[in-house]
Amino acid sequence: MSIQTLTVVRPVPVTPAMLITTDVPEADYPAWASGTTYTTGQRVIFVSTHKVYQSAIDGNLGKNPTTDTTAWKEVGSTNRWRVFDRSVSSQTVQANAISYRLRMGQAVTSLAALNLSGATSMRVRIVDPTYGTVYDKTVDLSSVPVAVGWYEWYFGERRTPTQALLMDLPSFPAADVLIDLVGTAELAVGVILVGQLRTFSMGVRMGARVGIQDYSRKERTEFGDVVLIERAFAKRASFSMLLRAEEVDTFNLFMADVRATPCLWIGSGRYESTTLYGPYKSFDIVISYYDYSDAELELESLT
Repeated sequence: MSIQTLTVVRPVPVTPAMLITTDVPEADYPAWASGTTYTTGQRVIFVSTHKVYQSAIDGNLGKNPTTDTTAWKEVGSTNRWRVFDRSVSSQTVQANAISYRLRMGQAVTSLAALNLSGATSMRVRIVDPTYGTVYDKTVDLSSVPVAVGWYEWYFGERRTPTQALLMDLPSFPAADVLIDLVGTAELAVGVILVGQLRTFSMGVRMGARVGIQDYSRKERTEFGDVVLIERAFAKRASFSMLLRAEEVDTFNLFMADVRATPCLWIGSGRYESTTLYGPYKSFDIVISYYDYSDAELELESLT
């Protein structure tokens, strides 16, 4: 008995040329200036790389952050570009609304927003220069009760979705993709990815395993007290699948092609915990039968 076919989205890297407009400013820190002297700890942005750098020395004058790794340390992407930096935990933050307009230059069929905080809805539109608006869908991200019942609906704990997936985008290579997130003053999004959808297997079998790898630390002081240091975590999943004979070579070649490449893996649309974004850890195919083969897939998400 299976949950559904394995769905994989290989994201198209978003380049500055693809970003047409956005309402997220790129003003985290002052832009680096060759004539300014920086002290230890001061931060700047380098517009051409869309990165934030921190000065590692005093009297830092005329040293280019992109080339002088002794004088400067890279902190990460600017707020505008964190959604495209392949890190789930780093979020683009802006109160109430976040909008991006992308021109991918190729047909894309899938879009996902991951690690959402404070979001209440996401609207996605596909606008083609010839045919106009060919796709317009809004995803409701309102909080829902964690348990069933009238008491839970009115008084119980509620959970807000942390991801939004759209797997039905029409293929218009020249079209623009418009993404509009609406939410609270704490609105933030970790990843926005767009790509082509691929499906494999006759189904992910029941018995799929999910969990997390916690990188927090537990230390005990000399007096015996326990000190907990909370850190990031990565989602884990293990899927068993049944492949058709004609899928074996295709799946094997695809997995070799996406090695060390973060992809979106969806084991079931029913369980959010079976959706992971990251490179796979390992896979094995056992050619068990003439018409069918067994496959095992181990996944671990990015933090």
